Amino acid sequence: MRRPLAVAFCALALGSCGTNGSPAVPLAEVPTVSSAKPDKLRVEQAKRDGHLTVPLMISVQPGRDKEVEQALERLGATVESRDRRIGYLRAEMPVDKVEDAYLITGVSKVDLDEPLGNKLPEP
Repeated sequence: MRRPLAVAFCALALGSCGTNGSPAVPLAEVPTVSSAKPDKLRVEQAKRDGHLTVPLMISVQPGRDKEVEQALERLGATVESRDRRIGYLRAEMPVDKVEDAYLITGVSKVDLDEPLGNKLPEP
């Protein structure tokens, strides 16, 4: 009784993949518009606190790092570091332009980077 159930499960799992084990959805059909959503509360808090810029951690779709970096710079951001191997940028962005960063084509995810506290843990 267990064998038919196991065979059915394997068939279901393999049926969701293409013939070579790749995802059934072709890469060309994957949307290129950012699915990132702005963290409006944190942006508003930064504005209330008087910050002119905020640090952003940005995940970039493969092969789109240069165009995303250029778009960020047009918005007034300063790209501080990048790792093209993994599609990552860290930029200092004017607080009034943060929401525009989420709209850049090729951006997968945007996070407001929080500074780490240098407080030592207490025993």
